[in-house]
Amino acid sequence: MNTFLLKFLDLFRWLYRRLGIDYEQLRSIVGIKLTMDNRRQLVAYRRKNNEEPGNAFMMTLLIYGFFGAFVALSLYFIPSFVLSLIVFFSYIIVMVAMTLITDFSSILLDTSDNTIILPRPVSGQTLFAARLTHILLYLGQLAIGLTIFPALVVIIKYGFLLFAVFLLAVALSVLTAVFVTNAFYLLVMQFASEEKLKNIINYFQILMAVLIMGGYQILPRIMERMDIASYEFEITWWSFLLPPVWMAGALETIHYKLTDLSHIALTICALVLPILGAYLVNKYLSPIFTKKLGTMGAGTERVEKPKTEKQSYSDKISVWLTTNPFEQGAFNLIYKILGRDRKIKLKIYPAFGYVLIFGVIFAMQGKKDIVATWHNLPNTQYHLMLIYLAFMILQVAVYEVPYSDDFKASWVYFSAPLDKPGEILSGTLKAIFVRLFIPGYTVISALILFIWGSRAGVDILFGFFNNFLMLLIFAMINTRHLPLSMAPNVRSQSGNIARSLLTFLLIGILGFGHYLLARIPFMQLGIIPVQLGIIFLLLRAYKRTDWNQLTL
Repeated sequence: MNTFLLKFLDLFRWLYRRLGIDYEQLRSIVGIKLTMDNRRQLVAYRRKNNEEPGNAFMMTLLIYGFFGAFVALSLYFIPSFVLSLIVFFSYIIVMVAMTLITDFSSILLDTSDNTIILPRPVSGQTLFAARLTHILLYLGQLAIGLTIFPALVVIIKYGFLLFAVFLLAVALSVLTAVFVTNAFYLLVMQFASEEKLKNIINYFQILMAVLIMGGYQILPRIMERMDIASYEFEITWWSFLLPPVWMAGALETIHYKLTDLSHIALTICALVLPILGAYLVNKYLSPIFTKKLGTMGAGTERVEKPKTEKQSYSDKISVWLTTNPFEQGAFNLIYKILGRDRKIKLKIYPAFGYVLIFGVIFAMQGKKDIVATWHNLPNTQYHLMLIYLAFMILQVAVYEVPYSDDFKASWVYFSAPLDKPGEILSGTLKAIFVRLFIPGYTVISALILFIWGSRAGVDILFGFFNNFLMLLIFAMINTRHLPLSMAPNVRSQSGNIARSLLTFLLIGILGFGHYLLARIPFMQLGIIPVQLGIIFLLLRAYKRTDWNQLTL
């Protein structure tokens, strides 16, 4: 496959040389990067025996093709020619940009090859072009996977002439996504340090995960409430700011042979701006990018002024929430890790967005329009659903905290004079609840009070203790691991289904019990002391977990 890609790249030798790039050097660098791609294990296909995956990339293409089949349905069933194409090109650009940020940010910003390439007579322009060419080849293959089924729909509905233009528009869309994303990187790198840049990318990854999830779940429901059959897209001034509209407008111009000024302008934007953006980034921004990468990989030391010792927030509250040094140490460690470790944040923080998304989905049940649904919310009991949706954050965190790439550092647990590892587990559980659940629950509570008023205050208080009770039950039912002590590729799936069913059953019982108690005035306030008693007993039992009850 790599040989075919390099021969395909040879067809554009003349273009690279016109841009002032040493093509032989670029071809050598790209060839090595493609070889390394074949050896790079993707998380999704990593095996327990750490064998090198031979068909992981083909599996990725199949998955992208499966996603593309759903977009093909929108092309087939949406009557509006322009709207169906805007949906498709929006999907292509978002998916390519998301793949570039989530899977290629580490490659684009990798400085490990600087020690080999930079001392040699390789210009910054050639090095940057090699990075982008490598990414374009990879993303081009993924774009083919996304486009196979939509392309078949275009052939069936509109014929081969539009199909040829459609493929050109897909290529321009990929080019647009690549260079807009890289321009974003270059812009941020001018004003942010390496650490801040990685944090920005991390939060952008989290945001993209939430947006993709929300798009799949919410957009179809919104479209159900729209009269798509009679929808007509009108070109306005903001249409010229959106690349998907450029592509759709260009195809409409060719398909319907339109010659008005707006459609001609959209066609020019679709053809010229992606290529112009590629030229500007390569000509003017690539030297800056390469220079910045050199400084990022230099490892220069900063001389910092001595700081006075200042007690952190977690140190202050851990004194009140823990009962011994081991539990306090676990609380402080996990509390800080949850706020600093990017990989853990990428796994857990999207759950905050999922809570909001599922809350909107439950609120949008029925055939009423969005405005009528919003005005009717205070007359419903949907706030109870929001209260217990917040448990999703805790469930994800408890499942992810035991796994870490630095799991070998867990030897410290076994070197400490620790009789009951349950003290570590209870400190971890409290840190998860304080660091993740309480901030999210505070936002949800404010939203509930805003919509449902003060009458929901008792439900919020009762639900707060119920969520902590469910957390304890979930932790005691689950397999018990020490935090950050397991390798990510040894996740065991055995017994997970049974435990999940039992967990959802218990959550359902507690949630339904809350619903019944809410019908009886002041009954919830009378049950809260019982809740606190059960929490105390379960927490004490959990703290008494011994070494034999752990799964190491």
